Amino acid sequence: MANEIIRVNQFSYGYEGAKPLALKKISFTVHEGEFIGIIGCNKAGKSTLCQAMVGVLPYVLGGRWEGTIQVAGKNLEDSQGNSAADVIGIVFQDAESQFTQETVEDEIAFAMCNFGYERALMRQRVEEASRACGLYDMLARSPFRLSGGQQQRLAVACILALQPRVIILDESTSQLDPIGRNEVFTLVKQLHEQGSTIIMVDHNIEKIAEYADRVLVMHEGELRMDGSVREVFGDLPKLRELVVRAPQVTRAADALRSQIASGALPVNLEQAKASFAPLNRSAQ
Repeated sequence: MANEIIRVNQFSYGYEGAKPLALKKISFTVHEGEFIGIIGCNKAGKSTLCQAMVGVLPYVLGGRWEGTIQVAGKNLEDSQGNSAADVIGIVFQDAESQFTQETVEDEIAFAMCNFGYERALMRQRVEEASRACGLYDMLARSPFRLSGGQQQRLAVACILALQPRVIILDESTSQLDPIGRNEVFTLVKQLHEQGSTIIMVDHNIEKIAEYADRVLVMHEGELRMDGSVREVFGDLPKLRELVVRAPQVTRAADALRSQIASGALPVNLEQAKASFAPLNRSAQ
């Protein structure tokens, strides 16, 4: 098994002034090279968990907590969350609100400037990140004149330039049209295939089922399910209890369970073809 990169152990968190806990005794590990999808209904604690993994909570925004989070073997409490910045990059929902520079090139270079990177290295990283995200021909363009999908790709490029070992995307496609969403998912798939560890919060169940290796299901601040894509989405009674929709092909296969190949329910089109093959042959 690949090296462990994140360990969350019995972590609970409550926002300042809020009585109920937003996270309740969360425990799981992340290994390098994984693609983990985090799903759940609104206010399940998904974004709170992402902010905790990068040290924003509680070390920047305050609040009360217990338990530990380790990133690359280091307890975040020992560095007040700062050690996460060397390992994890996070892309938030509204990319445009995070931009401050006049050109795409300057935006990608901005964080590196703050960290004191040498100019030659910055130029190299800007080129590599912009090419990886399909933005190399747009370096002179204003970030504010990009489409929604292009802006999210720029947000990823800004993270890539710092070469993190883990990329977290917190509902980064929720405000995009279908074209923009496909742009982001295609990019994330490519990054994962190239070896990046991906943690993605998203409501697009079909895309999570297609791309993720593993799924965490959050509900009311608790981690209620943690397993392979097929294990999680195949447990339809549990998903209904947690108010989470299964992929469309899984629900269709469940309705025809008596007529399809035995075994786990399919969660994507390729698996559905195999499951429905006996039904197709009998119809011929």
